[in-house]
Formats: sequence, structure tokens, C-alpha cells
Amino acid sequence: MRRFMVIGFIALGILSASNNLLFAEEPKTLEELLIEKGTITKEEAASVQETKLSKWVDRFSFAGDLRLRHDSTIREAPNRDRHRQRLRLRLGSTLKIDNFLVGIQLASGDGSQTSNNQSFDSLFSQKPIWIRQAYLQWKAASWLALTGGKMPNPFFRVTELVWDDDLAPEGFAENVTFKVTEMIVLFINAGQLVLDEDSTDNNDQWLFAEQVGTRIGLGKDTSVTLAGAFYNFKNATEGSFGQVTVQDGNTRVPVATGTPTALVNNYRVLNITAQFGIKVADLPLALYGDYIKNLADTTTDQDTGYQAGLQIGKASNPRTWEVAYFYRITETDATVADIADSDFGPNGGTNHRGHVAWIGYSPTKALQLKAKYVVTEVEDETLPPGEDDTKRLFLDMVVKF
Repeated sequence: MRRFMVIGFIALGILSASNNLLFAEEPKTLEELLIEKGTITKEEAASVQETKLSKWVDRFSFAGDLRLRHDSTIREAPNRDRHRQRLRLRLGSTLKIDNFLVGIQLASGDGSQTSNNQSFDSLFSQKPIWIRQAYLQWKAASWLALTGGKMPNPFFRVTELVWDDDLAPEGFAENVTFKVTEMIVLFINAGQLVLDEDSTDNNDQWLFAEQVGTRIGLGKDTSVTLAGAFYNFKNATEGSFGQVTVQDGNTRVPVATGTPTALVNNYRVLNITAQFGIKVADLPLALYGDYIKNLADTTTDQDTGYQAGLQIGKASNPRTWEVAYFYRITETDATVADIADSDFGPNGGTNHRGHVAWIGYSPTKALQLKAKYVVTEVEDETLPPGEDDTKRLFLDMVVKF
């Protein structure tokens, strides 16, 4: 009997302790205690929380754009004309943490390295979203930024002779900027960019790039920018890059069925870039020049390209407009075709010459309307793509947010 009484008391004690644990009140927060004691009011406590949240939110920056496009392509080759309705959606965010910047951008498209366009097609089927950018940037000093990941293009550019505007390189980049005087700025850009890595060999393909330039102010609203870059494509002939899109141009050989073709020639591309800006009658006027030459030995001697032109006005603020004209020649092995402009010629790339002109108008800060016309001829019809002169019309409506 005594044993049962002891067990009973122990059981009651455990049950009582459990009840105390189960139904004990949760400890109060410091803010609740301060309110209870009348030290601060509820409104004052809420303002403290809002301040903390706003500081966190202020670190984020969101941006994006949606472009609706009509794209007509009239080709010399019979029965190959196209009339496409397309969209391009880009959504991005950056987060600042002390001297670090995290950047992420998602975009529409088919995964191509040079385009985020998605055609209206396949009976209203849903469209994929891709990672266009994902990078970390460290502002190591006021004059030095170090970036790694899939990033915005780190090089100064004025045309798409070498780089398509939609391309986001992958690898590492360093950007150095020196302000010599109030009117003179020197800059150095470098990149160690991964082109392709295969598990079957050790011949990984890289792009090592260096660029040096200066921006000189010549007076109010007048400046000139000059830059020289050297792009060294390492192991460019060791198989394909595994790229999604193969554009026109470059001398190539088949690799295997179902894979992109491989380059025959190496590419060590010298790129000289110039920009002159001035205001005329309160309108910005910009002159552009871009020259490239592949310094590597090639089998074709088709190793040079250039683009020159001008733009008047800038369609950015409400009720502003712009017009532009450029002329371009890119010989077939002047640069790597699969990262060059995808809109010049029926399939972009190289081995084309021709004209580019557009007019743009922004009725509001967020909206831009643009009509662009591109006329191209094949530079050397004995090389791919052969006889395929082309006219392309782009009608764009872009909303930025």
C-alpha cells in the first residue's frame, strides 16, 4: 500500500509540473514589458519596428521591363520569310550588404546566350523563365569593384560588334576607375570568363580579357571616351562551346551529331572603341566608332570588322525622342560570332555588312516605342551562310518598372 501511495504522489507531482510547463505564460518581450510599465506607448514601439523594416527593405532594389515585339524577316533565300510576335520579360533585384552587392535577374527566352525573346507559339503553351544574372560584387575600394558569377557585361561598349546586349558573361571581373582630375577619368576592366567546361577532357575554354580606357571632359556637355580591349579566347578550337544558339559566320567543322559545330580558327581580338558626345540645340548628339581585328592566324583572312554611326536625342524622359543610324561590316572570322549581335542578319553573328537605323519615342518615363530597320548583305557569299541577303523590321513597345 505504501508503495502505491509513493508512486501516486510522484505521478501527481509529475502531472502538476507538466501542467505548469504546458500552461505557463510565454515570456514577454522587452517592448511588451516597456509598454506594460508605461515607459513607451504602442505607437512608439510600432515606429521602432517600422524603422528596422524600412532599413532592411531599403537594401533591396527591384527593377524589370517587358517588351512586346513584332519581328519581320525578309530573306533572299526562298520561302524563309518570318513574321514573329515576341515578348521579352526581365525581373531583377539587387541587395546591398555593407560593401557587397548581390544581383539576381530572371528572364524569358529559350535559354539562348544572345536573346531573351520568347515567340508567341505552340498553341498558347506556357513559357519558361531562366536565370539571366546571379552575381556577387564586392566594392573593395572607391576605385575597385570585384565581381563573380553570371553578371552584367563588365566592359565599356558602344555597339554590338563583339557583344550582344542581352548576353550575360559568366566568371570573374575586375573594374578599376581612377579620377585623375575633374575632367579626366581612367578605367581598367578585366575578365576571366568561363566559356565551356567538359568532363571528357582538360581543355576548358576561357576568355581572358583586358580593357584600358579614358573619359575626357572637353567642356559642358562635351566629352570623348576612348578604349582599347584585347579578347583572348583560350582553347577556342577544342570542341564546341555547348551553346544553345549557333549564329551565322565563323569557319567551323562538325563535332558530333546533335551538337554545335566547333571553330577552326583561334580568336585573339583587338577592339578599339570611341564615343564623342555633345549637345546641339539642347539635343544630345553622340558619334560612335568600333573596330575589331582578329590577331590570330586564320584560314580565311576574313578577320576585320567595324561599325560607325551617330545618334541624335535620347528617348528616356517623357516626350523625348531619338534617331540613330549605323553602318557595319563584320568579316566571318573577325570575332566569335555566337556572342555577337543576334539581330544583324537573319541569324545574327558575322559575315554580314549593312545598315541599321531606328527611331524611338518615350511618351512617358516608363514607356518607349521604337521602330528599327536592319538591311544586311552577306560579306563573302562563298562562305556560310551563302546567298542570304536580309531585311528585318522590329516594332517594339517597352515598359520599364
